[in-house]
Amino acid sequence: MKKWSILLPYYNEKNFLPGTLESICSQHFKDFTLILINNASDDESEEIAKKTLAAYPDIDVVYLYEPKPGKTLALQTGLKAVNTPYVATIDADTYYPPYYLWFCNHIFEQDPEIVGVMACDIYAPYYDYQSQKRCRKIVRKSKIFSKQCHAGGYAQTFRTESLRQVGGFDQNIWPYVLMDHEVIHRLLKVGKTYYSAKHWCMPSERRADRKKVQWNKLEKMLYEFTPFFLKDWFFYSYLRKKFQARKANITQLREHLWEKKDG
Repeated sequence: MKKWSILLPYYNEKNFLPGTLESICSQHFKDFTLILINNASDDESEEIAKKTLAAYPDIDVVYLYEPKPGKTLALQTGLKAVNTPYVATIDADTYYPPYYLWFCNHIFEQDPEIVGVMACDIYAPYYDYQSQKRCRKIVRKSKIFSKQCHAGGYAQTFRTESLRQVGGFDQNIWPYVLMDHEVIHRLLKVGKTYYSAKHWCMPSERRADRKKVQWNKLEKMLYEFTPFFLKDWFFYSYLRKKFQARKANITQLREHLWEKKDG
């Protein structure tokens, strides 16, 4: 049995998938199964993914299809296929350095109390001053606000048992945007997460306009300063009502606002 599963949900990502897949296939640590979940794409994404992966016959790949729209549902479908001790979620438009998975595995093996290893997201080469500054800032915040999420779904890895223990990815629990923060809230009930300034990934910068898929300044401030014992109230009472009112459902991620802007 493999040690790791990597979940890659995608919807119409033909332009970004090859780069992401090549970075995953170039990992130094190869003890993983790559699980791709086609979330009802209507472009050539799946064909392009298969063509790219044909050049890497040593990579164990599983292709799944989730017809109902929504990243949470795609991840839920992917998690059902996982039979490994550890699982990573990645995004189709993100670059992962060759030692990314090795680092996560190393941290998990060192400390059984760690249930999630999170990466810093950077938008310039790692040794660039701005990237170094950003990584240090994220790690500093993770120490001050240790019972919060400081990494998006493109940068999260889990102990599979712990993730399933808290309900995994579930549309019934949280059908809205920021599902990556909500799932970490549940995960922190059973263990701790780990951040390092040396651990990073590089998402694309295409999502400049995120107003419809993000919280506002007040909501973010409340998230940061609400004590952990009140975080259930914050997510499932306060934020749920706010997101319901403005219809901030997870399916809004499918709108690809950056493409409309470019067009």
